[in-house]
Amino acid sequence: MHVLKRDRIRQLSALAASAATLIALGLTPTAQAAPAAPAASQQAALLECPGYETTSYKPGLTLLPRQVALSASGAIGPCLGVPLDHTNGTITFTGNGQLSCTTGNSTGNGRIDWKNDQTSSSTFDFTAAVGVRPAGDSVLVLTGEIKSGDFQSSTIIIEIVLAAAPAQSLDCLTPDGLDTSSGAVNLQIV
Repeated sequence: MHVLKRDRIRQLSALAASAATLIALGLTPTAQAAPAAPAASQQAALLECPGYETTSYKPGLTLLPRQVALSASGAIGPCLGVPLDHTNGTITFTGNGQLSCTTGNSTGNGRIDWKNDQTSSSTFDFTAAVGVRPAGDSVLVLTGEIKSGDFQSSTIIIEIVLAAAPAQSLDCLTPDGLDTSSGAVNLQIV
């Protein structure tokens, strides 16, 4: 699965570089539909952004669900889609709910600060669910609505790998649990 994610990031990076080259030459690239989200939507994405983030869990995630507060921050980009001025940014969110390393649900809110002075930050509310993908990766999928700023009223989907490293997975077996995870994130706005 990690190889597939690296390939996906490489593909997105190559597309972004091609689009930047065409724009620099004064040519407009033809619009292509972004690949569908692995989790939720059948609609074509307006914007898709790979990235990297760090999430903290208090108390840590264990094998049994318990009330957990989560907070995350990270960077996204290069983003592909329309409009072209939303190429990268930072993302933060907080939430809480009954979570474990393999199951659970939470709610919360977040913000994307786009790295372009001509754009407005996007704030969103979300519901999240933990699930295990067929390859064995435990993921947290956030789905919600952008409440203000750019892309207002659009759906946002964020997929986060919870335990990317084997050592992180082992933390789920300890009484303190997995208190921090860092890794790939994929964000879509549809």
